[in-house]
Amino acid sequence: MRSDRPFDRGRLKGYMWECVILKLLRENEFLEVLVSDNIRIRQHRSHFLEIRGRGAWHQIDCCCDYDSFIPFINPIRLLGEVKFQHKPIEKYLIREFIGTIKDIQENYFISDDFSTSTERYTELGVFFSANSFSEEAEKLAFAHNVKTISYNNIAILEPLKKIVEETERNYLSARLCLSENNQSEFITLFRDILLRNEEAILKFKKHFRTPNGFEKVINSLLDKFYKIGANFVANSSGGAMMHFVGINTFPDELFGKTDTQPCQVFYQNSDLPNREYEFYLIFSEDQKKRKFYFSPPTSLRQAVFFGKKKAIDEKENIFRTLHTARKINGLTRSLVIKLDNDWLESVRS
Repeated sequence: MRSDRPFDRGRLKGYMWECVILKLLRENEFLEVLVSDNIRIRQHRSHFLEIRGRGAWHQIDCCCDYDSFIPFINPIRLLGEVKFQHKPIEKYLIREFIGTIKDIQENYFISDDFSTSTERYTELGVFFSANSFSEEAEKLAFAHNVKTISYNNIAILEPLKKIVEETERNYLSARLCLSENNQSEFITLFRDILLRNEEAILKFKKHFRTPNGFEKVINSLLDKFYKIGANFVANSSGGAMMHFVGINTFPDELFGKTDTQPCQVFYQNSDLPNREYEFYLIFSEDQKKRKFYFSPPTSLRQAVFFGKKKAIDEKENIFRTLHTARKINGLTRSLVIKLDNDWLESVRS
């Protein structure tokens, strides 16, 4: 609520957005780490996980293990930082996160008889921002192999973000929700709410003494959330990681006999107040022309403003190949999405 400190209000929105991100990641074969061993992982409070680095323990917002194995690579563990703020993520926040990731990555040691060894992971740092990153922050993260995922200017997600803000501003007390005895309960109940748990809504209302209208705004949030028909995370050949979301189902049928499909990348005028362009991807052979929206790297956003030729060249640079994984008919598949060169040349000419 407005009487709370801005810093605490930002934390509260961050916790809610973190619950949204974890729900989407679960659909991409990332499973939240919940078990502590008190050697490398500890958990003093529910949902507040700390991982031991070389010099300190570090709290991680989203700690998830990837559910598939890649030969010659240790199991992948995603270490995610989540922020919900209006202004772009600045360089100092990336710098702090880089220090956290490196301290964790360097904390491996064994005794001569291997008695103190623990299972090894390939720790991947990912910074999730509800809005954008400054150009310097993005470059610094890229240089240190920290992935950045922005949800800025994606129309399908904007109503969801607005309701998160409205809920925090008008219906929740940060002082109550973030008190030491209540933080874990807040996150537990909010996650259950995202699962359409009616009992969780009633418990939440009672525990956090929400005013009239809370249930209506929460149902509106759920309606917006479940309009997301499909989402997938993909790495580009240019080294960028992007999260694609759409209101339609993923075109699994296109991958019935192949792991590779051509795609086309577009941008259009946005109806959002900032007047930036909105970007989306479609699969060339998809008869339904289902759109999957994403927030592009800064280089592509800038290229659009320099003209069509510059934008086409940057699309080719970033989207030459996308790699993603998806479970189709019960089997996890490694999929390749290639930029449609015939389409690209026709646009260029």
